[in-house]
Amino acid sequence: MKSAMRNPQSEVGGQPLRVLVVASLFPHAKNETIGLSTLRRTVELAKRCEVKVVALTGRRDLPEREAMGGVEVLRPRWRRIPKLGVFLDGYRYAARLAAVARELRAAFEFDLLDAHWLYPDGFAAVRAGRRFGRPVAVTGRGSDVNDFCFHWAVGPFARSVLRGADRLFAVSRQLRDRMVEAGAPPERVSVVPNGVDTNLFRPGERDAARCALGLPLHQRVLLSVGPMLPAKGFQHLIAGLALLDGGETPHLYIAGPGDYQRALERQAERLGLASRVKFLGRVAQGQMPLWYQAADLFCFGSLREGCPNVVLEALACGTPVVSTNVGGIPDLVEEGFSGLLFEPGSPEAFAEALKAALARPWDRAAIAAAGARRSWAKVAEEYLTVFQHMVPSRGAT
Repeated sequence: MKSAMRNPQSEVGGQPLRVLVVASLFPHAKNETIGLSTLRRTVELAKRCEVKVVALTGRRDLPEREAMGGVEVLRPRWRRIPKLGVFLDGYRYAARLAAVARELRAAFEFDLLDAHWLYPDGFAAVRAGRRFGRPVAVTGRGSDVNDFCFHWAVGPFARSVLRGADRLFAVSRQLRDRMVEAGAPPERVSVVPNGVDTNLFRPGERDAARCALGLPLHQRVLLSVGPMLPAKGFQHLIAGLALLDGGETPHLYIAGPGDYQRALERQAERLGLASRVKFLGRVAQGQMPLWYQAADLFCFGSLREGCPNVVLEALACGTPVVSTNVGGIPDLVEEGFSGLLFEPGSPEAFAEALKAALARPWDRAAIAAAGARRSWAKVAEEYLTVFQHMVPSRGAT
């Protein structure tokens, strides 16, 4: 599948650069947000070179081949081994990828493997790159660096990727430092933060967005987004909301799926906030811009992060951010201009930052203009520049 928009500079030896993307976490009909940043980056990359995606999966209810955003996505099946399989799954995953890549080469002689997450995708891609004599780029996105590299079972697999990949990318400076700490050669690691879909996430009129969503025009509205997990820190936001004194307590709307919602609902009820904390469940991507536009503030309590898409989306919509100062968030939020940051795990720190943010004026147009500069097109160009240096000319097949 060839793109009509291609940069001549993305050619190798007079032929279009061919990139094989390896990403087991990739959006599909059952979950359109999983691996969404990988999809966005890949779609933009495909406008500049030829791309195919291999997204190995154990699910039987997904098509084995489909097109997403103009990119061909292959979903070969593979199966994990329960329990002790943690010691074998990396090798089995790598063997399955190698078999798929071998079949693809007849029609798609890829120049480079572009893997997302150190394990299992990065591990499998490095082994395939060695087998086929192709360079490998691997992007560390968050838990694969913060957790996997230091895990007793999968740590050796993840750390071998840091030593074996030709190029490494981190989506934040904090992740780059962790990769180097785990053994990555510093000169091989580039920091390229995620981007945002500026066609979808853009500023809009607050009252119009509230009318579309059925929200009161004069209510103080806070928004938080993410999967319902303790690590996302929603419990600290709810506890912090209970600490506000004087004036009208804002309403907090939380979007995202997960079983942890039940515990959060009980917490809100216990604190007397059941009427002010609303759970939206999974919200379609097409509806999210309205929620950002309708909110006075976007609040994010995550305890650990890479480069969170939701913060980028909020900023592109012009919504000020009140967030923990973890991972790549300090790289995205300019203190006092586009938001305020606080220490993770502290309801008191959140309450203090929230009161300050509610009391000050924000230039939403300026926030949106700054947020729009980090488009996925810009991100794709930054990756492509590095890819070109990795593949100076077509090698032997």
